[in-house]
Amino acid sequence: PNIVAIYDWGQEDGTYFIIMEYVAGRSLRDILYSTGAIKPDAALRVGADIAAALDGAHRKGVVHRDIKPGNVLVTPNGDVKVADFGIARAGTSEALTQAGSVMGTATYFSPEQAQGLDVDARTDLYALGAVTYEMLAGDPPFTGSTVQAIVAKVMTERPQSLSTVRDTVTPSVEHAVLRALAKLPADRFATAAEFMAALGNQSGAADSMRQSRPGVGGWRARLRDPVLLVLCVIVAALAVLLALVTQRAPSASDAFPVRMELAAAQATIGPAALSPDGHSVVYVGRSLAGGGVELYVRRLDQLSARAIPGTENASAPIFSPDGKSVAFIARRRKLMKVALDGGSPVALADVADNGGVDWSSNGDIVVGPGVMEGLKGLLRVNPTGGALIPLTHIDSTRKELSHEWPRILSDGKTVLFTIWYGAVERSEIAAASLDDGKVVPLGILAARALGVAGGQLVYVRADGMAMAVPFDVRRLRVSGVPTPVQDSIRMWDGSGGDAGAFMTHNGGLIFARGTANRRLVWVDRAGNARAALNDMREYRNVRLSPDGRQIAISIGIGARSDLWVHDIAAGTLTPLTTAGSSRNPTWSPDGRRILYVSTQGGRAGFWWQPADGSGPAVKAAEARHNPWNIDLSPDGRTAVFNSLYNGTFNLETFTLDSAHDERELAASPTATETYGRFSPDGRSVAYMSDESGRFEVYVRPFPESGRRVQISVSGGRRPVWAPDGKRIYFWEGSRLMSATLARDPALRAVSREALFDGHYEVDFDVSKDGARFLMIESESSGLGLVVVPDWRTELRQLTAARKP
Repeated sequence: PNIVAIYDWGQEDGTYFIIMEYVAGRSLRDILYSTGAIKPDAALRVGADIAAALDGAHRKGVVHRDIKPGNVLVTPNGDVKVADFGIARAGTSEALTQAGSVMGTATYFSPEQAQGLDVDARTDLYALGAVTYEMLAGDPPFTGSTVQAIVAKVMTERPQSLSTVRDTVTPSVEHAVLRALAKLPADRFATAAEFMAALGNQSGAADSMRQSRPGVGGWRARLRDPVLLVLCVIVAALAVLLALVTQRAPSASDAFPVRMELAAAQATIGPAALSPDGHSVVYVGRSLAGGGVELYVRRLDQLSARAIPGTENASAPIFSPDGKSVAFIARRRKLMKVALDGGSPVALADVADNGGVDWSSNGDIVVGPGVMEGLKGLLRVNPTGGALIPLTHIDSTRKELSHEWPRILSDGKTVLFTIWYGAVERSEIAAASLDDGKVVPLGILAARALGVAGGQLVYVRADGMAMAVPFDVRRLRVSGVPTPVQDSIRMWDGSGGDAGAFMTHNGGLIFARGTANRRLVWVDRAGNARAALNDMREYRNVRLSPDGRQIAISIGIGARSDLWVHDIAAGTLTPLTTAGSSRNPTWSPDGRRILYVSTQGGRAGFWWQPADGSGPAVKAAEARHNPWNIDLSPDGRTAVFNSLYNGTFNLETFTLDSAHDERELAASPTATETYGRFSPDGRSVAYMSDESGRFEVYVRPFPESGRRVQISVSGGRRPVWAPDGKRIYFWEGSRLMSATLARDPALRAVSREALFDGHYEVDFDVSKDGARFLMIESESSGLGLVVVPDWRTELRQLTAARKP
């Protein structure tokens, strides 16, 4: 019904032609050009007649793909005919790239069609919704001066309310039209008949389906003609041939994958996300003002990035579904959001740690509790803020510790995430429904899932290799053999498996690659630097031996790190550990052993190893909580470390004797207390805390309890004692400060002075004579962000090669 009849077809000098039924009257485009908006009842009748045509076509498996006013013909007596089913598919690519043709078509493109994704009947319903909107409002839902401008609005903006444009449009009609214009196909009507019914014109549509059209009776009679029957068979065969040609697997010449590497002025490029429309990137970069990091946003059509105010020391950025806001984890363990067009960040909820964030198309924000918190599942919160609500629950019988790195799929109902068992290399990908939180482990060992594209679940292993495997979203089941699809993805250290990659639902990909090329340098009190090691590597932690002749160094490779020992006089650099991931070395008082944190036993624990590598590693203890940043007392009997529990970092100590007595040293439920260092006489511990609202350096007595003493006054991080115990060095922004101490009658800071400025990592140590500092110089040349705006073609080619 309501479809222009085809009488014949042929070929002349290589050009195909089709002979169609002649329809007297005008196209809907001509009518709208001359009158603008038409009467609501007429608009609904025309829309219902188009829906009737589409319903008949869709029942036969035919998708129009180009519903627009120019392809709708209206006779003088009001009959509606839909034309041009698939003609554009048989034409040349040039016909589709002319400005006028594309402009008219792009106005009615669905989001999935604008991105080149597979389309179905719901794409026609989107276009019909756009046509109906234009008939009622006088203008299409989205307009622009270029195709790119229109597509950008289709992908990111909501249509203006019809009732604000025309108050005679009823709420039910507006609801029906806006539902047809939903961004996600799943949110639209399932069939054209449903849309037709929602327009409230069922009887008129049924009449239009039943009424006799000019020429229809004659056409049915001619179907008895044997010659015409043969022609029908030929037409059907041609349709099948065209379908096969247009739906064949893409070849290398079909698409040229575009990759671009973003250059940044910031010294460090951190985790990043791509906006839903693929036009913007948000990433963590070192603040140009010095000190910590902050979020930067860059549009891909611009040459520079801009800092987002109020995002200092942020992590885990993610765009909102409309691309207008960004959610992130703030330094004080707050889930925040900020509008990109201005305004201050807004706190949504308190979070324990950075375990990943994602923002669902239905509005919910899902967060991971953080691998250092443990014993928790995913949590959800409304984007307006409020209490975190549990979504998933860990299974202690499977020795699960937490659920991390959520990635919500395009259906808005399914979330992929990582089950954390204590080490990145043991993590497993799982899925759950946002409706009931039921967890389905998928049996894939990987750091985190990036999402699903083209029926492939894409995930990143602990070694930085991205893999793809067929995935049934409905049944939550993988099948087949995984295929490598992208190598050398950066894994962020100290983050429990945070892969430096992000994939949009539309197949856009952004990933970090390379290593943080850093230099180990000696810096004197005047700020003059010289190389301590010539090699540039990803140095993370440094600690001088008690005699000052050796350096224990943590060197990273992606998510893991190993310990090395550098002999200063001999100039050698020797590996010490090879199992698990090892960090935070500290020397025994006699310099013969090194105490460090390692995951070689499964969960992170304390390990001893001879500094000369003459013996195997021996487990010293396993703390109740995941330990970080340890320091050893001068007598070698007690270690101070920080761990995360009760939603914040706390400072604890434990004894290295058989009792392993563990107790809290500083554990405020509302503050982060970390990086404890023993004084040379063992009577005090210096540490940093943000209880005042920013990090400052404090000193507490040890082992007895007593009042804390504030050392810094304008911010302070990562304190280190001078070997004689008379000064404490710490960072104030990018300046190294020296605070002179006195102990009569009680310990206090009597003066403070700035020594030098520089772009150094916060971890450092002081030489035995106190005359120079061992620093890690920051570099940016080894890290880069690679953007692939449309990765689907490449992914399809890589996974197609896997098939027999």
